[in-house]
Amino acid sequence: MKILIVDDSSTMRRVLKMGIMKVIKKEDLELYEAADGQEGLDILKQHTDIDYVFLDVNMPVMKGDEMLKILRQTPQLKHIKVIMQTTEGVREKVAKLTRLGISGYLLKPFTQDIIEQLMNKLLEKEAAKA
Repeated sequence: MKILIVDDSSTMRRVLKMGIMKVIKKEDLELYEAADGQEGLDILKQHTDIDYVFLDVNMPVMKGDEMLKILRQTPQLKHIKVIMQTTEGVREKVAKLTRLGISGYLLKPFTQDIIEQLMNKLLEKEAAKA
């Protein structure tokens, strides 16, 4: 499984990485990291086979919702499942992101346990489709 974490906070990237690694064995996982949306898109252009993107909403250079719009408009990237991370629990914001095609969202602050639960749910969905 290939996962890209896009967040301007190195602490949040570390928490996500550790939570993901509790669920997915290291030898079955390729993790990529980016500090903003533009850097994330640059990585995706080189690795179009990434399965999931954990994407922060508020970042410098390019915000997460801007990156999400580009992902959904790019044929070779629109298949990627996106989990948005936000401090904004406002229903309107979450509804807007859902209309843009996210697979889920996390409200900050979150813990490794929450990441672990989310990853298990995502993997169960994948297994059910297979």
